[in-house]
Amino acid sequence: MAVFRYPNWRWPDVSNALEDVERARRHMDRLLSVFTGGASGPASSGVFPPLIVAEDGDTIYVEAEITGIKAEDLDISVVGRTLTLSGERKPEETQDVCYHRRERKWGSFRKALNLPDDVNPDAIQAECKNGMLKLVLPKSEHAKPRKITIKSE
Repeated sequence: MAVFRYPNWRWPDVSNALEDVERARRHMDRLLSVFTGGASGPASSGVFPPLIVAEDGDTIYVEAEITGIKAEDLDISVVGRTLTLSGERKPEETQDVCYHRRERKWGSFRKALNLPDDVNPDAIQAECKNGMLKLVLPKSEHAKPRKITIKSE
């Protein structure tokens, strides 16, 4: 087997390529923040409002942080296994004010969540208190766990 040696050959310099990839990622994050509400980072889903979803044997619980949104500006619907939260956070009406920083977002939002089981839409309870929306979604009867008895002779 012949071995060819190239005296002027060097490993390619990939440091500039990695910097270009990182710069492109930052640009894409900035572009996508328009659609995701500006939240980013590993601890954030990037979509408003942030949710907590939990369940026990009979019920699914959903909590949404909706600070600054009135209950009449919210719309909640359940179709099949999809829960949809939509609404609008309106900016405060202030005049003759010069802002130095505005980190709170406002505007319309819509968030759809796939539920783990079917729910009974007639028994859903919703409560809004202290900026937290709490939903109690009872599972439909066919989705609840059942104990099967075994007959023995």
